[in-house]
Amino acid sequence: MTIEKKGERLLIQNRHLSQLDLFVSRVLYTLTKYSPYVIVSGYVAILFGRSRSTEDIDILIPYCDLSLFHTIHDTFIEDGYEFLNAEDASGLYSILASGSAIRLCQKDSFIPNIEIKFIKNESDEYSFTNRIELIIDGKNFWISPLEIQIAFKFWLGSEKDIEDAIFIREVCRDVIDEDLIREFCLSFGVKYETS
Repeated sequence: MTIEKKGERLLIQNRHLSQLDLFVSRVLYTLTKYSPYVIVSGYVAILFGRSRSTEDIDILIPYCDLSLFHTIHDTFIEDGYEFLNAEDASGLYSILASGSAIRLCQKDSFIPNIEIKFIKNESDEYSFTNRIELIIDGKNFWISPLEIQIAFKFWLGSEKDIEDAIFIREVCRDVIDEDLIREFCLSFGVKYETS
């Protein structure tokens, strides 16, 4: 697998899409008809080749009104997906508007699922505004900037999160800005060591 920076895009070569990637790609195909998005958290490491499992893929979207959300909801239902939260479209929208996440999966298949949240804070906004287009095997994935992703994973602090951060830093060493990682770590209140 090789990672190449082309302008503002990252291109991963010699990596084929997994069944998880194809599931995410199908969901994103539907979502992008109505809303831009950014992928954050653990799935970013998986996209770069980290071999670990995940049950959910975290996606942030900008705030939308109830009418647009009804359209998004209905389209997913028509396309063979279901929401794991027990509410109807209006109830799901209330969950999003309150700052919580809703979960979407292929009908009758709990795992994997997509966790969708509205952008709600400064780091979410930064991740969305500065998102990076990642291209793998002809499919596009808009991801959080790697520097804030690494710092955020260090801040979360679990063993899995720290391993994700180290993995991304090592695999993407040629396309990341170490000084920017340090700045984000400082803003999150975590120490950043490269050794």
